[in-house]
Amino acid sequence: MCKIEFYIVLIQLMLVNYIIAPTFYLFLSSNILLMKIRRNYCLKEHNTFNVEAVASVFVEFSIDDEFISYILSHFDKFKQIKHIVLGEGSNLLFTGDYYGMIIHPITKYISIKSENDSFCFIEAAAGVVWDDFIDWTIKNKAYGLENLSLIPGTVGASAVQNIGAYGAEVGDYIDSVKYVDLHTGKIVNIMANQCKFSYRNSIFKNELKDQVLILSVTYKLFKKSIINIEYADLKKYFSENHTITAEDLRQAVISIRNYKLPDPKTFGNAGSFFKNPVIDKVQFEILKDKFPDLRFYELANDYYKLAAGWLIDNCGLKGFEHKGAAVHENQALVLINKTGNASGRDVLELAKIVQMKINEKFQINLEPEVIIL
Repeated sequence: MCKIEFYIVLIQLMLVNYIIAPTFYLFLSSNILLMKIRRNYCLKEHNTFNVEAVASVFVEFSIDDEFISYILSHFDKFKQIKHIVLGEGSNLLFTGDYYGMIIHPITKYISIKSENDSFCFIEAAAGVVWDDFIDWTIKNKAYGLENLSLIPGTVGASAVQNIGAYGAEVGDYIDSVKYVDLHTGKIVNIMANQCKFSYRNSIFKNELKDQVLILSVTYKLFKKSIINIEYADLKKYFSENHTITAEDLRQAVISIRNYKLPDPKTFGNAGSFFKNPVIDKVQFEILKDKFPDLRFYELANDYYKLAAGWLIDNCGLKGFEHKGAAVHENQALVLINKTGNASGRDVLELAKIVQMKINEKFQINLEPEVIIL
């Protein structure tokens, strides 16, 4: 669709809803506020890189049925407009304005669906802040997610990205995901084994990308805490402790993350910018012979996961700057908006420099973990 055609469709969508100002609201007949719809909306406060970008249309809602009713009543026009779902903007990089609709759920419900002697099944709305949810689970004696504490983002994004840290992945604790198909308006509930979870990946990043809106995620959590401190940093942290509670583990993860990772409010960033590359045994043995101190994690079936931060550090790139963006001096896996004035394109250029250097030295292609728009 050319820009002129896009703006015609956009104007039609706006007219249907009687848009006469940059911000307007949809109401029920009883004047209960349903949702906010804004146009030409600045996204600087909605991405943790803190880069400048503008969305043509920005839709924010706090009740699932609000948005579902909205798209069903304007279905023909909605299908013609490019759209993405935005949580906290903690895992994406805007490289320019977004000519389409950004869907921003701020739904907040959490409920225990069922439980037995060993497990409880907890449903959380997609818009719930992820770390707030973990805090809630511990206070309500539901365990398993402690190692994923302080990861930025929302519940909905946790399933899309299959977030992981410190020896845990969220896919191992998801029971089911409920979403609305944005092409049909149908609400679907799929089980975890249908979500195709893998390393930082899921069906929502592939077959269902941009086709669905996650409404909620149901997690299967333990009623008794099972402490996972197999990760090296956690073993070191608890080297002198004998009794460890779930809250102790959560606070340890928070402490380690705060020490290693920069605060986005200080230096804009999206956490780990690259995935840890996975290679086969042949390539691993070649690299291990050439680089004896290679950092790696052995996987099943003769595959090895390499520490991307180590690769970047060994190319001498810690602290490297490019047009106001930089490789973080303490954690090479993190790219930062160091001056606060770097554009999304500046950060992307830095990422490509890092990829080129890694490929030249190790013959490995680093893949971004961050979504680039």
